[in-house]
Amino acid sequence: MMDSPCTLSVLLTAHNCEKYIAETLTSLKKACTGVEDAVEIILVNDASTDNTGELLHTFAASFSHVKIFDVMFRNIGKVRNFGVSKCSGHFVTMLDGDDQLLPNSFADIVLFLQAQQPDILLAPLNEVYEGKAQPQQWKGLQVTALSQHQVIEKFLIHRDIQAHFIGQFIKRTLLVDNHFPDFSCYEDAYLFPSILKASEKISFAKQSPYLYFKRGQSLSSSLDAEKISMLIKATQQMDVVLGETYRNLLACHWINLAHKFYPLINDEHEKQVVKQAIKNVPLVSFLMDSKVRFSLKKKYLRIKLTGLFSEN
Repeated sequence: MMDSPCTLSVLLTAHNCEKYIAETLTSLKKACTGVEDAVEIILVNDASTDNTGELLHTFAASFSHVKIFDVMFRNIGKVRNFGVSKCSGHFVTMLDGDDQLLPNSFADIVLFLQAQQPDILLAPLNEVYEGKAQPQQWKGLQVTALSQHQVIEKFLIHRDIQAHFIGQFIKRTLLVDNHFPDFSCYEDAYLFPSILKASEKISFAKQSPYLYFKRGQSLSSSLDAEKISMLIKATQQMDVVLGETYRNLLACHWINLAHKFYPLINDEHEKQVVKQAIKNVPLVSFLMDSKVRFSLKKKYLRIKLTGLFSEN
């Protein structure tokens, strides 16, 4: 173990990932090449019933600066909070047990974090689809400074920045002061706006070291009423945190939610929440806003004209 706080804590959480975890751990080790002494690795095995725990323990025994924990939370929000509490690095990045990192990528990132001390370093993830080629080479760190307002707009427009903590580099104190909800899904979407609002010095990297594998059975791939309930709560929290300044872009998230999932909502109170959010969309301002995608304006008009809520 290190005698003093390191620069970066890598928090790897895993549940029943034995099919992928060996490649994940190999990629993590390669990502740390050259900066091993500046990085600590926190492994959290949550209630796995397969060989995941054994593979994590084997890795922990063969690699320095590793802490490993076996928990039985069965809840990703609780797992993330627990993992953060065990980190000692100035910065934290998160890695899921079925994703990977690009080789040699952390050397540039650690040096940047040490020199610039941003509140957060954000980057778009490299999405990898099964059966398709994936990026293999780290091309170096190309960073732009962005204002908080610019980052929030990018996040709400949902192109370059999405509500992921995986592959992002965040000052640990921000995560200590702002906790994940006890959600099994959409815990990132709930907390991410609060982290943005608490950040002042923000950097945005052109390339991410993170390979985000889009698998058919991901946590949010098949939504049910319980998951939609968490999505509604996350969207409400986004409203509370970001407020009227971003009303039109926030409306886009409510419109997408209503358009995709309203028929699947079982709770009458939650139906009313969604209906009221759509009712609160400022019609003229929304339709005239150049930052709102045309496709969202069409969805909004379709909801208004077709009477999506008329049965209620």
